[in-house]
Amino acid sequence: MDIPKLKQGLREDLSDILERSRFVERQKLAQSNAVHRLTRAEAIATAANLHELLGWIPELCVETTGQTKATAINITATVTGAETISITGLVAVPGDLLSADFDALEHPTYVLLDEFSGDSRPIESREALSLALFEGFTRSYRERYEFVLTDPVLREKAILKAGHLDDE
Repeated sequence: MDIPKLKQGLREDLSDILERSRFVERQKLAQSNAVHRLTRAEAIATAANLHELLGWIPELCVETTGQTKATAINITATVTGAETISITGLVAVPGDLLSADFDALEHPTYVLLDEFSGDSRPIESREALSLALFEGFTRSYRERYEFVLTDPVLREKAILKAGHLDDE
């Protein structure tokens, strides 16, 4: 038995495993950085537009959250404090990301999520995503607000008061 040779072979095998592990981690970091670079600024710009449009609504929250292949934009608010109205869109990286050339990623895709079915609908541009999120959110908010105002008990719990509707 050649102990030095066996020992050296094991060291080389373990060294190769360690190097492959480091390579995978570097690739994961490069992928994460590329997704962040490509989606984050677009999502923040979309969120800023939505906050400008809707920021006057009490208890409204517009936030962005990074995901593996996308950055989500979520709008939430409540009409009475008891339930939440929510809508989500994504600025995503197209494709399978199996490429190692993450610098070649140039154009994100935009997606509107359906909260009930989990389906997604492609949107043409950042502006179109902002508009789709705005329209979807305001449709739900209007419906819930109208329902709340028809019930005297719920009307007292309504967070949006006449003072919020005055022009700034």
